[in-house]
Amino acid sequence: MKKLLLATSALALAGSANAADMPARIAVKSPIVAAIPFTWTGCYVGAHAGYGWGRENFNDILGNFSAAPGDNLRIKSEGAIVGGQLGCNYQVASNWVIGVEGMGAWTDIKGSAPDLVFGTKNLSSKTEALASITGRLGYSFDRVLFYGKGGGAFARDRYQENTPGFLPFIGPNVFTARTDRFGWTLGAGVEWAFANNWSAKLEYNHYDFGTKGVNLTDATGIIIPINVSQRIDTVTVGINYRFWAPQSAVVARY
Repeated sequence: MKKLLLATSALALAGSANAADMPARIAVKSPIVAAIPFTWTGCYVGAHAGYGWGRENFNDILGNFSAAPGDNLRIKSEGAIVGGQLGCNYQVASNWVIGVEGMGAWTDIKGSAPDLVFGTKNLSSKTEALASITGRLGYSFDRVLFYGKGGGAFARDRYQENTPGFLPFIGPNVFTARTDRFGWTLGAGVEWAFANNWSAKLEYNHYDFGTKGVNLTDATGIIIPINVSQRIDTVTVGINYRFWAPQSAVVARY
């Protein structure tokens, strides 16, 4: 019995000594969690809708629908716009954002004016499509981006002149023309990223297509040459989805 007690005491003393020789437990700091700042870098696809208004000047070279050759007839046009856009942004130097964007839209911007000879509304125009390829430069305040844009523009137009019948032997006639026009555009807008991949925008654009010669023709091949100058302004709202974009996340710092 004495031997058993002595052995137990010896084991207890040995365990206490080993415990005293162990190093103290190292304190571990909790990580500090920080969010990665939002960035506008990424490519996107989206849609837009809005309203446009235009101003066209028709120069009657031969005097077919005006009082004298060279007279001008002005048409104010307006209508709806629906289309889409595709582009990419890259955020540089902290808050600056550069990018490129392609836009295409169906439009119903149309108007008419009375002929200066017959006095009826027989000269009409309609812009059926608008498109542009532009560069963008913006400045961001976190998830709000103010930007300007500029580049090349395209429009598809249709013109029509309805000549009423006069005298017993001359009936009504219709002259038409379709033409594609190229010019330039400048615009500005504001965009709000309400989610990591989604943003909404409000945008204004001005288009200038200069002056172009157009030949109005009828079913028999008779030609009425005119010069048409055109400008268009638009206001649209839109939404974009960034299908490639860095994700906002959290990182651990010690």
